[in-house]
Amino acid sequence: MNTFRRSKALLAAFVLLGFLLAAQVQSPRQMAAVPKEASRERVAGTIARLEEEQRSLKETIGRLREELAAQQKLGLARSESLREISSELEKQRLAAGLLPLKGQGVTVTLDDSSKAVGAGGDPASYLIHDYELRDVINLLWASGAEAVAVNDERLASGTSIYCVGSTILVNNTRLSPPYEIRAIGDAVALEDRLRNPANLAKLKSRARLYGIQFRVTSSKEVTLPAYNSGFSLRYSSPAKDGR
Repeated sequence: MNTFRRSKALLAAFVLLGFLLAAQVQSPRQMAAVPKEASRERVAGTIARLEEEQRSLKETIGRLREELAAQQKLGLARSESLREISSELEKQRLAAGLLPLKGQGVTVTLDDSSKAVGAGGDPASYLIHDYELRDVINLLWASGAEAVAVNDERLASGTSIYCVGSTILVNNTRLSPPYEIRAIGDAVALEDRLRNPANLAKLKSRARLYGIQFRVTSSKEVTLPAYNSGFSLRYSSPAKDGR
């Protein structure tokens, strides 16, 4: 009986010792598992935070791309508008004579007579007058001339041609003979109108009678300078407040 009790006590002791050993073996493993689990949680948290930042950055990039596209579209519209304004401005500058030009056309030369004034003759009959320049220029305009200049004075809407004594003023610039009138346009059409006997009859008659010079030549390239005088506004003023 005592032997049986002693055997049970030994068995219990061995069992207890086994539990203690197992506990000592498992305890380090459990202690080591704690920091590993915490590390996983920290990594998972970092990944989640980075994924959130990435999502936010993608949204920002998408928004900025939309804004960029809108600005590019707006810039394109503004650029197109500026091109249209620039093109229209160029047309108006061309119409106003503010640009030098070249093209086919004609040159009309008018000069005083080299003949001596006869006894009792009128010296004015041997000179070129302002109205004759105007007659030639008006005929050129009516014949389709695109631009006209007299002795490098480009004609514009405000150009005046008048006589002061024996001097002809164009754009308030004094000119001396010979007067070279250059016009750009259909050279054949312009020359035909100038040579037509029905046109400029008085000028051509004076050329025969008094020897004043009237010559017409056509050319494939006529060059005209830009208008370099001012524009006088007599009856207009800047509007205020858009009115």
